[in-house]
Amino acid sequence: MQRKIASAISILVVTLTVVGCSKSGSSYSPELSPKSIFSTADSCYLKSNLTNDGNLGFPISNRYLKSTGIINLAIIYTTYSDAIGDDRAFKEYDDTQFANVEKYYSFSSYGKLSVKLITNDKYYKIAKNSGSYNLEAMDSSSRFGEVIKDAVQAAKNDYDFSKIDAILVVMPSTVKARDLGATGIDISIGGKKFSQAISAAFINPSNGIQVKPKFLVHEIGHNFGLIHPFSESSNAWSVMHWEQNPASDIFGWEKFILKWIDDSQVDCVDSSVTASITDYVEATGIRSGNTKLLVVKISDSQALVIESRRKSELDDLAPNEEGVLVYKVDANLKSDYDAVKLKTNYSIYKNFNGQSLLVGTLKSGESIKSDGIEIKIMKNDVNGDFVKLSRVK
Repeated sequence: MQRKIASAISILVVTLTVVGCSKSGSSYSPELSPKSIFSTADSCYLKSNLTNDGNLGFPISNRYLKSTGIINLAIIYTTYSDAIGDDRAFKEYDDTQFANVEKYYSFSSYGKLSVKLITNDKYYKIAKNSGSYNLEAMDSSSRFGEVIKDAVQAAKNDYDFSKIDAILVVMPSTVKARDLGATGIDISIGGKKFSQAISAAFINPSNGIQVKPKFLVHEIGHNFGLIHPFSESSNAWSVMHWEQNPASDIFGWEKFILKWIDDSQVDCVDSSVTASITDYVEATGIRSGNTKLLVVKISDSQALVIESRRKSELDDLAPNEEGVLVYKVDANLKSDYDAVKLKTNYSIYKNFNGQSLLVGTLKSGESIKSDGIEIKIMKNDVNGDFVKLSRVK
């Protein structure tokens, strides 16, 4: 629910910007307001009423993988009485899939998360028919957890699970399943309890083609607590929306709840702030300690988030696609229910493999209105952006 404005004459003006020479050649930069004018970052933590579903609220449940430090990922290859192993999977997952996971999360987390590989490249024979797990049903009768449990039991003499954090079971390409991916589990072994895991194959049973290079990046993202941010909208953002998206880095808000963006890098504006503000946010793809997010709290579960996006190792953006990204976060919406909604003028699209994907970044001079707030872009620059916010009726 939107928080009401206390007075019709109360105006909140926020201006965000980039330091340096603008792309248009102007050296003008608005004077920045003191940081003391902002509320503490925890004032903008959103709370969710979703207790049993992944969401974008604080804090991320401890049933998910820790998102900082070192994560040891164990890959277990299995076969079944009706499905023999696919040797192509060894190279695919040990090299391509894992290499992309290692690279992606090191960059996106600014080096705060490191994923390490543990595997012995052998098959573990499960004395069952793969159809016995009912994975073709893709409903409550499907026993994905049992797939993981059987694989762990078969491999327990070869793996020290006390030193493992994440589990990936690679099944044969001919396995009887409609789809594979991240799943919740309840397994205790090696003195540790596992609540998340992933099942996979070289040939994706959902479409009969080889898995895409960032399949595992996407699926292990769910193990960290990330959700599908959109429903079926076609846009260019986030590997968690589509593993092939050209701008694959996750949203700054997600980096905030994962503790990759620190509280000190978030400027929080709550309803108590009425004075005009001038601020600067730096592109989220740049590794630094500078301000990354401007967050305007709307309610206990909703906020408008403003961040800057530039071409980076993970975001394949042309110069005209760079700019200010504005979106609304709703912590009470679960995966696939548009917990993130882009706020845009729908003026920038990207042609990607024959598809038109919405980019929606905002350029100097553009403005939008959302939830009683007008957002006007004052200046785009090399590393970030100036933005003006005003409360309106």
